[in-house]
Amino acid sequence: MLPLGGAAFLMFGFSLVLLGVCQPGIAQSLALDHTRFGLLGSALSAGIGTSVLASGWLVDRYPRRPIFVGSALLAGAALASVDDGMGFGRALAHVALLGAGCGVYDTLLNTVTVERWGENAVRPMSLLHAAVPLGAVVAPWLVHAAGGSGEWIAVSRAAGACYFALAAWAAFVPLPPPSARAPGAARAAPGSFTSAAFLALCAVAFAYIGIEAALTLFATPYAMGALALGEAEGGRAISGLWLGIGLGRLLLLLPTRGVDARLMAASGLAAAAVVGLGVLFEVRLVDWLLGACGVAVSAVFPLMIALAGRLVPQAPGRAVGLVAGLGSIGGFALPWITGALSDAVGIAAGFGSLALWCAAIAAAAVVAHRAHPTTR
Repeated sequence: MLPLGGAAFLMFGFSLVLLGVCQPGIAQSLALDHTRFGLLGSALSAGIGTSVLASGWLVDRYPRRPIFVGSALLAGAALASVDDGMGFGRALAHVALLGAGCGVYDTLLNTVTVERWGENAVRPMSLLHAAVPLGAVVAPWLVHAAGGSGEWIAVSRAAGACYFALAAWAAFVPLPPPSARAPGAARAAPGSFTSAAFLALCAVAFAYIGIEAALTLFATPYAMGALALGEAEGGRAISGLWLGIGLGRLLLLLPTRGVDARLMAASGLAAAAVVGLGVLFEVRLVDWLLGACGVAVSAVFPLMIALAGRLVPQAPGRAVGLVAGLGSIGGFALPWITGALSDAVGIAAGFGSLALWCAAIAAAAVVAHRAHPTTR
């Protein structure tokens, strides 16, 4: 399962950054300002969020292999069917369907990992999720090799073909059936979904997924608009962000005495400092700046997912799906907010506002740490 999961998360990472990498070409083709482009990026998070909310109970109850195959086919169809006659409305639909496909198999793989490794899921979760930034790092280079963002249709169709190949592979890979009783279920506290710790993890997810999406979408506009750099530098900034995330997640594989929600708090504060100071002092090495930000926030996603599964061990699929799904509301809201601020007061101020959301991660992580012992 791990090779298939790694390939699936590789494509997930590619899909997450495709819009940001191709921003100049897409914005020109569809005549989009920052606000409308932010809405296009929000559609991806809306698709992911809707699907993970709906798929948690599916993953907990039904055979996993057909769910995985169907989700990969959906993502592939959304990408392979784009054309140069699309309007903004149809583009929104394609992006939302891509997100829906990605969200389903993301929930499935996260759930299987939590079921398999239980309280020790942080390290294998980090290993799988290290493939996400790898796909995101590779994407700008592939787009540049294909001729730049103006070739976004050809790039999208090629990615769709990769998803079809992933679905064909998954058809022959056995996936574990739903667990009737997940490890540690006897210790589950009633009302876990409404506990302060679980709600705090949802808040962490809201801020993190929104920050990840907004940084990716607006790295190129920020580099070109605020720093007078070129499209290539914007692409390298996206690669830098995701390379930093990947390297940081690999560090979680090192032997440790255990990690807890305090690491998420430290990550949020560090990222807030990097983004805020980088924008304030107009750091032109934007690839290094976002790389440092990526390292800072790298631990947040795998840790919050693992902690969510541990908080509700009797229903890990629903716990993982609910946290990621509610978090994707941030992935919808923050790109739109960032785009609107950028149009209203300038791209530098809009981009710099993400430092405040990084600080929000720290605040919510502190609440989670104080509220429940399983986040310690």
